Amino acid sequence: MSEVLTSILPLSIGGISGFFVGYAVKKAYRLAFIIGAFMFSIAYMAHLNVVSLDIRELIETASTLVATFGPFIVPLTSSLLFMGSFIVGLIYGLTKG
Repeated sequence: MSEVLTSILPLSIGGISGFFVGYAVKKAYRLAFIIGAFMFSIAYMAHLNVVSLDIRELIETASTLVATFGPFIVPLTSSLLFMGSFIVGLIYGLTKG
């Protein structure tokens, strides 16, 4: 019984999370486009020296986020069952959302 639960758990978590990510991506693509355009405009203004960006601080913040969430993500994504069901759920979420 324990072996069945061990194999079903990543499958169901991957499928459900994939669906929600796909659904969210489909619903929020406009917001993502606006955020991307904003980030591009900030980068362009930094290139023109209109604004000043502290790249070291940005890299440090990104490194902190990766260090914080990395230990939780790596065990899930190393499972073939999780990845397969996540992709199926993602596709389903993108088409049904």
